[in-house]
Amino acid sequence: MDLWLLQAARVMTGRRPRKSDRTRADTTLDELVKAEPNATMAEAGLDPSMRFSLRLARGLMSYGMPAYRVEDALERVADALEFEIDVFCTPTALIVTLERENETRTQVLRVQPGGTDLEKLSALYELVGRVERKEIGPADAAHRLDTILARPGRYGPIATALAYALVSAVSATLLGGGGYDIPFAGLLGLIVGVLEAAAMRVPSLARLLPSIAAFTVSFGATFIAVQGMAVRPSVLLLAATLVLLPGLTLTTAMVELATAHLVAGTSRLMAAIVTFLQLGFGVALGRHFADLLPHVPRVHDAPELPWWTELGAPFAAALAFSVLLKARPDDRGWILFAAGISLAGSRLGGFLLGAELGAFVASMLVASAAHAFARMKDRPIALILTPGILSLVPGSVGFLSVRSLLEGDVANAIETAFRMLLVAFAIAAGMLVATAAVPPRRPI
Repeated sequence: MDLWLLQAARVMTGRRPRKSDRTRADTTLDELVKAEPNATMAEAGLDPSMRFSLRLARGLMSYGMPAYRVEDALERVADALEFEIDVFCTPTALIVTLERENETRTQVLRVQPGGTDLEKLSALYELVGRVERKEIGPADAAHRLDTILARPGRYGPIATALAYALVSAVSATLLGGGGYDIPFAGLLGLIVGVLEAAAMRVPSLARLLPSIAAFTVSFGATFIAVQGMAVRPSVLLLAATLVLLPGLTLTTAMVELATAHLVAGTSRLMAAIVTFLQLGFGVALGRHFADLLPHVPRVHDAPELPWWTELGAPFAAALAFSVLLKARPDDRGWILFAAGISLAGSRLGGFLLGAELGAFVASMLVASAAHAFARMKDRPIALILTPGILSLVPGSVGFLSVRSLLEGDVANAIETAFRMLLVAFAIAAGMLVATAAVPPRRPI
């Protein structure tokens, strides 16, 4: 009996959370980054530096940073910690060699691409700044970085699914949809958000998410149309799948290719093309099944939307993107500011250079504003750049190209694909010009 009681006491003691663990779980990211240096982790050797560099690169790459910015960030850290570094960065792999005096370390790291997390990027920005100023050592910084990367996202699956619905409803407005297109687009976007939440728990589903989501949306949009509702299936389809379109990936690939990061740019470009093909396959399959259903004549036309909906739609989309990009609530004002700059730049660029080349003016204004913001406020560039560029990326144009190809209209598909590449390169050129005109303080 005494032995049993002793064993039970050990088990209960092992399961009881320690006070330090509870405090660490309740600590915000800002408090974690700005905490006092840990005296037991003051070692500045090559191994702790390697660990911090690898963890930092993995975090930046998993949150969507392009290869050239990741390499620049690691080189700045190496200069601050006084060692030499050589980096070869691709979207899914990283090769890092560190050297100090006669000691060399080389490691290959496999990276799993993920979505943008502006809150964690802000925390990494502050942490790297403290390392560069030598306020904390690499071992202490690596420990904090592991805690940041392991922290769950701010928004849960319910908030994310509702944000998908809001983005889809707003996109239907911007795409010229009628009164009935908006609620049905929101409903289909909610379904896509639920599928996205399920894919985060099931890795096998995540690989097929573009095809499954496109099939569901295509079937749903066609089914709603053949039941006599006054909707435009093409508007519903584009609006509900807008978040899944790899327009930002395509634009990042163009920037990497333009900066001579050929392996990273080519890999990212092929990933975008494969995603487009997955979406096209799902759309074609869903439409085929929906066309087998009996058609019902249209009952009545959709009501007209008030004039102010098109003006307020980009700002409503920016609020929804603040959830999808996992930004802090205090940063939503800056995301709305980025949406305003993007909207004004696209209108000005379209007036000066036309629809395709106008993206150059818009991206240059957005990137310049992001760099100026980063220099004045000492905050990450991505806080303004990512939501601003998201409004300009040519994902919908590429989707139309794949759809035309599946329908047998090869000439229109090639023309649309060329327009997509032209818009993507115009955005990339605008970002590069802004980088030369307003150099950022840090690459992150």
